[in-house]
Amino acid sequence: MQQIDTQVGTVSPHRHHLVVCNSSPEKWPSRIEGMSETVTALARGSIRLPGRAMVTMSDFAPLNSNVCGCASQNAKDDKFQLIDVAVFPLGLVAKQLDVAGVNKLLEWLSYDILPTSWTPTHANLPQPEFDHSWLELTQNRHIFVCTHGSRDYLCGLHGGKLLNDLRSLIEQRNLQKHIGAWATSHIGGHKYAANAIVYPRGDWYGTWCDKCNTSAEPERRDDAQAIMDAVVHDVTWWDAWRGATNMSKQDQIAMWTRSADHADNAGHAESDEFSWVPATRQRSAFK
Repeated sequence: MQQIDTQVGTVSPHRHHLVVCNSSPEKWPSRIEGMSETVTALARGSIRLPGRAMVTMSDFAPLNSNVCGCASQNAKDDKFQLIDVAVFPLGLVAKQLDVAGVNKLLEWLSYDILPTSWTPTHANLPQPEFDHSWLELTQNRHIFVCTHGSRDYLCGLHGGKLLNDLRSLIEQRNLQKHIGAWATSHIGGHKYAANAIVYPRGDWYGTWCDKCNTSAEPERRDDAQAIMDAVVHDVTWWDAWRGATNMSKQDQIAMWTRSADHADNAGHAESDEFSWVPATRQRSAFK
């Protein structure tokens, strides 16, 4: 059995995940912060936000409604002068931001003070002064897998394989309208690769594929199956859990410790669901 206690609490505390949409993983440099003046402004401004924020690039494309409210699009070479930014776990999408627009987004997010863990809300935020929309997150789920090979070889190798397996399972179960799996640039956790984040829960998983060898291909498939089962049944896969968005390190460790059934919630879930209409989730505040 995996010694998962060593990876619990390894998610750096952050309030928001800012996803720069519609980018191709093949074009990501090792450091994405300098891809354009606009992306640089977003990355630099994010570290000054209350509770901090993580910025990544992704092929996530929220403005196309074909698949789970999103479907990958081809990005233009000059695209990153104007960027679409998805804010998780809030579910806001800020559209076509230039540097001035990025500053408006950051100012808006500055009103969102880090709350008690597991209670993300935008109820107290002012009306955004930029073009935006809201993702449908009561029924839809988004899985972001780090595939940033130019930054970390293991992420590119194991992350790419995990992403492909997840997409295959989504297609096999005919869940394209409710679940999307997306590539993301580096999120941290070299030795836990492949790394994945599931929204809107905000759970981070490290599948420990650096322990794998060429004979361990079934293990990787099992990892994708376990993540999918957790997503479908709206539970946490405790055996691979690193922590979660909106939680301090201490809260991450305490949450895992107090979970009486951390052995493998996803593993005990049925894996033969080919249709799914998820219930609206309400996660209680951590105490």
